[in-house]
Amino acid sequence: MSQFGEFNAENKLRIPLSGYAAHIIENDCFNFSKKKTTLINTIILNSYQNADCSISLRIKDYRNELATYSKSNQRNEESDIVNRIIKEKANELKQKYAKRYPSDFNWQITLQKKVKELLTEDEYSAEEDYYGQKPGHYIRALLEEYARHPHYLREEIVFKNIIEQAEIAIDGHYILNVTNVKGKHFSIKPYGVKTDPFSMYHYLIGYNTDAMRLQSKDKQPSNSDVICLRISRLASAEAQYFSSGELTKSEIALISREIEIKGVQFITSDQSSIQVWLSDAGIKKFETRAHLRPPVAYKDSDDEHIYHFECTESQILFYFFGFGSDAKVISPPDLAICFKDMYKEAYDNYRK
Repeated sequence: MSQFGEFNAENKLRIPLSGYAAHIIENDCFNFSKKKTTLINTIILNSYQNADCSISLRIKDYRNELATYSKSNQRNEESDIVNRIIKEKANELKQKYAKRYPSDFNWQITLQKKVKELLTEDEYSAEEDYYGQKPGHYIRALLEEYARHPHYLREEIVFKNIIEQAEIAIDGHYILNVTNVKGKHFSIKPYGVKTDPFSMYHYLIGYNTDAMRLQSKDKQPSNSDVICLRISRLASAEAQYFSSGELTKSEIALISREIEIKGVQFITSDQSSIQVWLSDAGIKKFETRAHLRPPVAYKDSDDEHIYHFECTESQILFYFFGFGSDAKVISPPDLAICFKDMYKEAYDNYRK
């Protein structure tokens, strides 16, 4: 067996990490509802194939790429030039990914059986040539690379299996059965896996077939049947290969319209006519804070400080709550009361 696959009897390994990587991974444990050991093992299993720090795999890809440019009668004889190019590429990757990061934290993790088996396979134990026969160095490189991805790519890695099942169901027009982290089950005709406009989160969008079963066959598609679930709030997903989940043209048109009008992250909420008063400072904030900013339907003709919106109440609450006294909801009254109660609770907390 390769030295790269040798572990202690308990499969425990100490992994030094930079403060940056440790901070990102700890935050993702909270955001993705995962225990640290579970998250780390998931990152390893789901990222190694495409990670740049899997140097032996990237060199293999590079060698295959070079072979496509070689003449067919030369493919069995690698020239000195090709070998030199590959060696230079290997050294470049080694300097970039097998470098020493700051060792601000020293975590002990227990490797799952699948991870141990992975590191003992010949293809992946070849990484020992670049990481000094120490699997901890390779795992550290995987975690450091993961931490430097933007949030939506990290989410894509952690929930790779769920996204893959969703894509299988979408491509094959199958029903997709999903369970969220609270144990609630959904049977969906999937439309797509989309990110919000700022590429923060992934969402599974489709038609809720459980709701559709309660309807008459003659009923037209309704936006109340459209379902949107955040991928990181799902515990499992499984494509049903023998159950058709093909969307009709009218269903596709309705879902597309819902996405266009509401935005992916607010698709399951109903739209309302909302009026918001903004101070001069509030108007400046509104003009500069683009993230999740609701589209303006029109401005009041009598008062330039009053903005009218046709969007979901949750989007108004999410966006304007941080404006404080520079924004005031005029209507609907229930939403104004919601703001008032939340501000009062915050004020009361500071009085304690």
